[in-house]
Amino acid sequence: MDEQHLISACRSMDQSAQRRLYDETVERVYRLIFRMVRNEDDAFDLTQEVYVRVFTRMGTFRADCSLATWIHRIAVNEVLAFLRRRQTEHRHLGSSGGRDLSRSVACQAQDERLDVQAALDQLSEEDRIILLLRYDQGLDYRSIGQSLECGEGTVASRLNRARQRLRDALATGYVSREETRAPAHQNDGSGHLRLTGVDAGDRETPELGAQRRAAGGERP
Repeated sequence: MDEQHLISACRSMDQSAQRRLYDETVERVYRLIFRMVRNEDDAFDLTQEVYVRVFTRMGTFRADCSLATWIHRIAVNEVLAFLRRRQTEHRHLGSSGGRDLSRSVACQAQDERLDVQAALDQLSEEDRIILLLRYDQGLDYRSIGQSLECGEGTVASRLNRARQRLRDALATGYVSREETRAPAHQNDGSGHLRLTGVDAGDRETPELGAQRRAAGGERP
């Protein structure tokens, strides 16, 4: 059954066609949702809600994009609505909000090991969504634009901005961890020098040191 026949069957409420569409797409949809909400129960409930909307709205599908991209669009909208509700609930409970909570969790994780997910947790929902669509789901710029309902140029600029923020989060976390382990240039006992918490651009050259001492200044 090709995609057009699958769509027609789903519009006719053919349960076998609905099951086939669900089985073929649910894994990627669930993974995207879980990586945004970070909770299995919430991800499961949201995934089921996505497919309720998919099957009840199938008649509105205009085929201006692939069926998978259309499902991603519904999933993104459901996740963003859920995250907004969660932030509202946190504010009502006196919390500082969903994003600050995510950052707090990420900071705790950095005490042990900084990984990409911890860095992603520090980003805004907008940045996380576009990075996950590109690198976790493997969508191209056109499909991402269709999922987020924006142009490819906007996708490119938002993706570049999100990548830079992710790099900054990773770099900040790396320096924070390394600064707590040992002084810069400490020998690790194996005969090798290890740079910890020092960026190449922060090291003082002899010339700069002489200029600082001549000016009577202290190095920050």
